[in-house]
Amino acid sequence: MNSMKRLQTAKSFMIAPGILVAASLVLSACESGGAKGPPTEVVFTGQFITLDPENPKAEAIAVAGGRIVAAGSRADIERLAGTATRRIAIAGVAVPGWAEGHGHPPGVAPQPGVLDFYAMSKEQVLNAIRERVRRAAPGEWITGRAWDEGFWNPPVYPTAADLDGLSREHPMRFNRLGGHGSWVNSKALALAGITRTTPDPPGGRIVRDKDGNATGFLVDRAQNLLPRPAPDAEEDEQSETRLRAGLAQYARWGVTSVHDAGASLERIALYNKLLDAQELPVRVYVMASGDAAQRHYLETGPEPDVGGKGMLSVRSFKLMLDGSLGGRGAALTQPYTDASETRGVDMMTDAEFSEQIRRAREKGIQVNVHVIGDRAVTRALDAFERGGVTPADRFRLEHASVIKPEDVQRIAHLGVIASMQSVFVGEYSRWAENRLGPERVKWVMPVRDLLNAGVTVAQGTDYPASDTGDPIYTLFGLVQRQDAAGRPQGGWYPAQGISVDEALRTMSTSAAFAAFQENDLGKLTEGRYADFTVLSGDPYQTSPQDLRRLKVRMTVVGGRVTFDATENQRDEPR
Repeated sequence: MNSMKRLQTAKSFMIAPGILVAASLVLSACESGGAKGPPTEVVFTGQFITLDPENPKAEAIAVAGGRIVAAGSRADIERLAGTATRRIAIAGVAVPGWAEGHGHPPGVAPQPGVLDFYAMSKEQVLNAIRERVRRAAPGEWITGRAWDEGFWNPPVYPTAADLDGLSREHPMRFNRLGGHGSWVNSKALALAGITRTTPDPPGGRIVRDKDGNATGFLVDRAQNLLPRPAPDAEEDEQSETRLRAGLAQYARWGVTSVHDAGASLERIALYNKLLDAQELPVRVYVMASGDAAQRHYLETGPEPDVGGKGMLSVRSFKLMLDGSLGGRGAALTQPYTDASETRGVDMMTDAEFSEQIRRAREKGIQVNVHVIGDRAVTRALDAFERGGVTPADRFRLEHASVIKPEDVQRIAHLGVIASMQSVFVGEYSRWAENRLGPERVKWVMPVRDLLNAGVTVAQGTDYPASDTGDPIYTLFGLVQRQDAAGRPQGGWYPAQGISVDEALRTMSTSAAFAAFQENDLGKLTEGRYADFTVLSGDPYQTSPQDLRRLKVRMTVVGGRVTFDATENQRDEPR
């Protein structure tokens, strides 16, 4: 502990604009044989953007025990190297490691046997289903994910009738982008026992036609009425396989830490297994989800640093107040403009939510609540106020997609963190005005307004519940308010765009703060973990429109290279 304090307080000075030189004679003494600190294990050289306002750039960093012991000029850092020190030259520009502030790691990997409909037209979707039916065994479930009517013409929800012509023998279930709604055929409705008289379940809605008949679209918890489309055999093995594949993809995307937005006890056990085997390629900050996991941590308390090396933390709960805007399950104060019969769904009562807040605060557990509609945001803030939530609790609004202007200041006043996903700009630009009308649509993703109010905004992608999980497009979307293809032209409500510097901070510094890790992550300074993302160019010197063309060259976690583009062909993002 004393040596770490000494490392954190080592004096430094500037010899050239933007270049930090570590004047650490003590470290040099350690390297030359003293016993006052660990020897430098690896020196990285290249261009480093530190996000430290006092010393914004460095030419090299020295690493020992997974942490940065010095950052500065190449000449000064080289003096800290010994005969056993490894040297790695980075080919690009390094920024503090990117966090996936709201992710679903197993969902990142392709699901065996499940069709992917990302960015497909309706005709393409139906053709893919038709081909799968041709090869399917009799009575086999046909499943798929990620269709979005925003890519269709006309952009309207599909019905069971669209599928019944393809097959009446095979039950079908196709999840909408985001997973908050399912398109099913008549066979699936029959197996679920859904008829004209079936009531909407709490927290869900059976979409019906004018005569009250189910159309074949089920919203949020109405999906739970469906039988499981596949047996449980080999599910555990597939879960571990998919989890490993998802975490590896994050490393290829330049991600150094993932906030898992909803992990069961079983998945947490898998994280512990990977941690024990030293096979976690990224840091994981877990939001425990489900009754069993939350009961467990209410009994045992949070685990801020499992294993003591900052690789795994379980200290937060994921709760749900509403559904999605795309599925018309997001809770709105006024009805949907394109579906006046609904204002969305409520997943919890006020009393249930307040009780969860009370119990979590008593145990020092952070509450991260899914809120997309403006009514859900207001309900969450009301409950936080009633529960005495303070900035020290660092409670989070996950998504916070539609925020009434008066609630922006309430978020700032309560010290609540807005955990947002600016890749949603692409999705929302396709249909949000239809859902909300010309006035309320201005409340969607108000990142500029939140930052101006002093709100901490952390960024993620929510993939696979979004167009892409590649954080390059988070950066691009934050600045340009466009999707990965540069749509819409000129940006979607571009006044809510922010600068490159602000965007980078939401992706690392603010995300670290949102996970109580600001002393360990988020900047490239002495004492913090050596986590960084190497890009093909300097984002500050890249034109805004070309930010999406940057590539990840290397990912480093705790001084360990977890992805190197010179050795691995980087997957193209969705």
